[in-house]
Formats: sequence, C-alpha cells, structure tokens
Amino acid sequence: MQNTIIFAAAFLVGLLWFRIIYLLVPGYFNKPFTRTKTKLAVHHLHFGIIFVLIAALILLADTANYFVFIFLGLGLGQIFDLFIPSLLIKRDRSAELKLYKATFPHTLIVAAAILAAAFFLAYLFNTGL
Repeated sequence: MQNTIIFAAAFLVGLLWFRIIYLLVPGYFNKPFTRTKTKLAVHHLHFGIIFVLIAALILLADTANYFVFIFLGLGLGQIFDLFIPSLLIKRDRSAELKLYKATFPHTLIVAAAILAAAFFLAYLFNTGL
C-alpha cells in the first residue's frame, strides 16, 4: 500500500504541476522555452513519456524501488494530463490553451479512475482476494 501512496502522490504532482503553472503564470505558455528555442511542439506529454522510460529502465536494471513508483507516477500524471486534450487539440495555440483549460474536469475524472484502480488492485494483492 505504501508504494501505491507514493505512486498516487507522484501521479497527482505530474498531473497538476503544469496546471498550477498555467494558473499562476499563464503568459509563459504563449511562448514556452521548449517551443521558442527548439522549434519543436514539445508538450509535457513528452516529458511524461521520458519519466515512464526512466522507470522502465530502473526496473530492467534493478528491482522495483521507490524511484520506479515516483517516475511512473510523474510520467503517467503528465501523460494523462494531456491525454484528453490531445484527442481534441487544434493547431492554433490560443485554441490549444482554451481547450487545455476546458478539459481539466475530464482529466480529473480519468485521473480519479486510474487512482481508484491502483488502490483497488493494491487492496486485492495485499489481502489475497
């Protein structure tokens, strides 16, 4: 259960980090560093995939430890924060940001379902049901 709590905390940090930045400094997202300097359409979805990759590499090199749960939580949180918007995203940046803001309730519903499933599975495996 402790690993599930660590995963859940990291998942929520990954899910909410860019949302909080967007609320506090919305102007940053008009011309973020990753777009202006690299000329790539980098989203935090990409960072999330990198975190999941790091977790997979740790698992391949070692056994499961807290770092795996932290990287998986951070990575999947960032990936799922853009999951629904990426299905509906438009090519216009102002439209992207409006869509990003509008899809937050949907993202929270998906996040809640994932966390509920994680705790349910942890309960099943820990009780031997």
